[in-house]
Amino acid sequence: MNTVQITDELQDYLDGLLPARDPVLARMEDEAHRENIPIVDAHEGAFLSLLVRIANAKRVLELGTAIGYSGIWLLRATSGGTLTTFETDHARALRARSNFAAAGLAERALVLEQDAVHGLEKLNARFDACFIDLLNSFPSEEVTRKVFDLCMQRLDGGGLLIADNALRQGLVVKPTNQQSRNVAFYNQLVAKDSRLESVVVPIRDGVSVARVK
Repeated sequence: MNTVQITDELQDYLDGLLPARDPVLARMEDEAHRENIPIVDAHEGAFLSLLVRIANAKRVLELGTAIGYSGIWLLRATSGGTLTTFETDHARALRARSNFAAAGLAERALVLEQDAVHGLEKLNARFDACFIDLLNSFPSEEVTRKVFDLCMQRLDGGGLLIADNALRQGLVVKPTNQQSRNVAFYNQLVAKDSRLESVVVPIRDGVSVARVK
């Protein structure tokens, strides 16, 4: 199988094909870089946006808000839809709300300051897409399965289940710690579930994309 090595020159080429970011996203990218805040990059943001648009998703659930960068990409793609997102860090939740407001999306973004697992248990709503950006932080395979089940219960037919860091920097091949074991376990849950059709796309650290049949 022929594969392409992403050289610096090729990366510059790919970066040049990205859509131009508005001042809000550009500022957030700079802040995240300076402060070492984990966010998706613009390539993944554009990919998430495209998935949401193709699925015509209007109600999006996100686990892991950070400062709202991926949430803005997701929400803008809903064409007037809504985003419900979980964040436990108060300071980041405040920044996310401020960033949603700066992007003109405050009225459509609900930032819930609570643990995503506990919050999901109490959340009585249906969604067209769910983006899990917390695979690296689950404490056990049991919790990973619980999150998977809770998300599946809230997705209708045709709904999207998306997860970041699906390759865990390659450690999913031979997991050496609990985080990589959790991610490998999640990938198996998705791949073996007959209700889903799925693929892992090797963008950045891997994006798991699944659609409820």
